[in-house]
Amino acid sequence: MLSVIRERIKNAPGGSITYAEFMEMALYHPEHGYYQKNKTKIGRNGDFYTSSSASAVYGAIWADVFYFMFRELGLSSYVLCEIGAGDGSFARSVLDEWQAKGYPALEYVVIESSPYHAEQIGRKLENHSWSHYSTLEEFQSLCPFFHGIVFGNELLDAMPVHVVRQTSSGLKEIQVSLNETGDLIDVAVRADDQLRKWIEEYHGELEPGQTMEIPLAMTSWLGKLYEWIGRGYVVFVDYGYSEEEWRQPEISEGSLRGYYRHQLIPNPLSYPGEMDLTSHVHWDCIRKVGEDYGCPTSSFQSQQEFLLENGILHHLAENVSKDPFSSEHKKNRAIRSLIMDHSISRYFQILIQKKDGCF
Repeated sequence: MLSVIRERIKNAPGGSITYAEFMEMALYHPEHGYYQKNKTKIGRNGDFYTSSSASAVYGAIWADVFYFMFRELGLSSYVLCEIGAGDGSFARSVLDEWQAKGYPALEYVVIESSPYHAEQIGRKLENHSWSHYSTLEEFQSLCPFFHGIVFGNELLDAMPVHVVRQTSSGLKEIQVSLNETGDLIDVAVRADDQLRKWIEEYHGELEPGQTMEIPLAMTSWLGKLYEWIGRGYVVFVDYGYSEEEWRQPEISEGSLRGYYRHQLIPNPLSYPGEMDLTSHVHWDCIRKVGEDYGCPTSSFQSQQEFLLENGILHHLAENVSKDPFSSEHKKNRAIRSLIMDHSISRYFQILIQKKDGCF
């Protein structure tokens, strides 16, 4: 992967590329990109955990929530589209609970670009009915107008971002270049008008010395997504900041980081193609784009609040055996790991948007 990036930089005008280009290659290169590789990424043997990998209860709760969403929409058929389905853990737990509750037939659509992950999903969903598309565009070509629920868990934080910094000489874009020995380094160039326009529309002026990620790709992608939806819900589970939070001193250096073998790597240029890259999402931008396309926010809260409000405590097993390694004890520990103050759920937010379109 590094040799591919070096070659791109050498051939780039000015000898540097944007962080968005770097992330696109490091994460999504068809052969060497992190997400495309045949390696475990989620769980104990991977680089990071997700809520669905912690416990099947997570997906079971969402199954009930999805059912009530569908009932509220009043659709004649139920279609759920999960974008970026990872290893299929969430899909399996949702479908298992859906089947166990005897809910109406559900068309479960998986959008997953990684052949490795698609194979994992296939194994986990072998007892369920589902369909797979490599890209959202592929599915949209067969379904030009969507009615249903779109779900993305830790989807937006992995989209390529540009990086800018407010300096004494004006707004600069931080790009990726090479030093004399061929190592990847940061360089500052003049920020273009597209980046300035995004900041003006979705954030306002940066603080002196502040570094921040600009999600041009996400913003454009969201517009196309909302435009495609006729009637339905859009649900994003991710970690991010509001406009006011972005101004806090503790995040003045930005949020772009890597995760490698469960270790946070501050320098995103380390281990290209070998580690996950992620940045906090701009919640105010997502909400505004949704409103612009007739898909306003219905709910926004922490995942911890969401799980408690939707009955996660009812899933605790009672009268468990004395064996601490029993399935009941493991389930209870997993549930507690999702709702305790130090848990992953405290740092995740859930945004639910609704579009009331015509059939």
